[in-house]
Amino acid sequence: MDLTRDFIRSCAASYPNKVAYFDGERSATWPQMHQRSDRFSTAMQGLGTVKGDAVGILSHEHIEVYEHWFACAKIGALRTGINWRFAAREMLHIIEDADIKLVLIEANCVELLGEHLQALIEAGVKLVGYGGEHLLPYDYEQLLASADQPPVLPALNGDDLICYSYTSGTTGLPKGVMLTQMGMREAIVNTVLCIGLRFEDVWFPPTASAWITFVLGSMNLANGMTVVLPNGDFESHKFLNFIGRYKVTSTIVVPTMLQRLLIDYEAGDYDMSSMRLITYGSSPARASLIRKTLELFDCELMQLYGLTESTGGWVSYLRHKDHLRGLDEKPELLTSCGQAGPHMEITIRDGDGNILPANETGEVWMRSATNMVGYLHLPEQTAEALKDGWLSTHDLGRLDEEGYLYLTDRKNYLIITGAANVYPSVVESALSEHSAVREVAVLGAPHPEWGEAVVAGVSLNSGEQVSPEELIDFCRDKVAKWEVPKFIEILDDLPKGPTGKILKKVLQQRYKTEVGTLPWKVDID
Repeated sequence: MDLTRDFIRSCAASYPNKVAYFDGERSATWPQMHQRSDRFSTAMQGLGTVKGDAVGILSHEHIEVYEHWFACAKIGALRTGINWRFAAREMLHIIEDADIKLVLIEANCVELLGEHLQALIEAGVKLVGYGGEHLLPYDYEQLLASADQPPVLPALNGDDLICYSYTSGTTGLPKGVMLTQMGMREAIVNTVLCIGLRFEDVWFPPTASAWITFVLGSMNLANGMTVVLPNGDFESHKFLNFIGRYKVTSTIVVPTMLQRLLIDYEAGDYDMSSMRLITYGSSPARASLIRKTLELFDCELMQLYGLTESTGGWVSYLRHKDHLRGLDEKPELLTSCGQAGPHMEITIRDGDGNILPANETGEVWMRSATNMVGYLHLPEQTAEALKDGWLSTHDLGRLDEEGYLYLTDRKNYLIITGAANVYPSVVESALSEHSAVREVAVLGAPHPEWGEAVVAGVSLNSGEQVSPEELIDFCRDKVAKWEVPKFIEILDDLPKGPTGKILKKVLQQRYKTEVGTLPWKVDID
């Protein structure tokens, strides 16, 4: 069976003149990607890299990210992203935890490791720089220029590891998710099939490749299509310009990014006529956002649900026809993340692992060839997540009679106030109906009487004004009495991670530890 590295060779042979990647003013054809990744494979082997070694990448979004990834895939090295947004402590944890032997570092990221560079060199980590003056021991272009022999390709099978992907984590340091050759192949092929991407598409995933989302930038391996990179990082104006410049036909964003794009599109002069499909993930989109997107961009919409522990995936798909049905006759469908892909089996389980019937809420379990092997060096967490071939996701949700998956919340965000369970998404949905509300995050905060109280952080649309008390009153006839927030804080913006996802854990920590934030007294240990 062909694996990821075989797709690289096949695309180079079949599409000798086709651009594989656009990166600002630069581009790379399939043969160029194959040749340069071959050379880096040879260079890494010359520096002592062997099958099974972890090889890091610390970079913004450029062609070299994928040359590095393809080179790792060819020789069985484990591609390991290091997020430039991480603190040095987190970066060093990844390098040590994965026992990384070599790191490719973009020149403008070198200073992020600053005082630690010498210690890494002394520990035997090979540091390779690219993209400008870097003063590291090895230079990427010089290594490629001197690698004039093809790499030695080791035997690979589907069970071999292909990468470590570190999760941002809800607590503590990032966890290394171990993913396989077979899982990567299945994730790429099935996601392309389920989304409906094709050879003629120009696919633009403006995401941070340090996460599992590097798979999104690799989906051209399944069909030879062209991928546009954000040429650094996502910026809404640059993104919109690239749509017109490269005639982008399909993309993936998160709802917060989509909202920003709509605002900038209306205020500027951009050509979106080539766009046929916008996919989005991380959370459902409000009906008003969906309607406005359809009105302004005149394209199809699809929501994706995926997770690192299943090689991104993606797991389920709310298709365009589902969006139209949700707008016209079944509004609750817009809160679903769709139906599972054919490569994915999903069940809903109770706390004892028993399968629940349709429409009962429990934990989402999934079984697929894309599931992880486990968490690196974390056997207890691995045993908790993997059970008899199933992945226990810690996401709470339900399946309806038609097979649509509705995610309720993460287990760790379930609020227990008094004796009542509150799912934050229910309250978030209610608050989102208010015309002034732009973004909302509902969570539990310590309370001296009820254990936890329902609180919310809210940001407002430009020019809108509303008081916390008005928002609390707005909820009273929309949710149960115990679900009505006891406190709402109006914020300029909600804390977000590199993918644009709202970071509830930051707000949780704030309400737990910062005296005076809440209107009631909280004991701090």
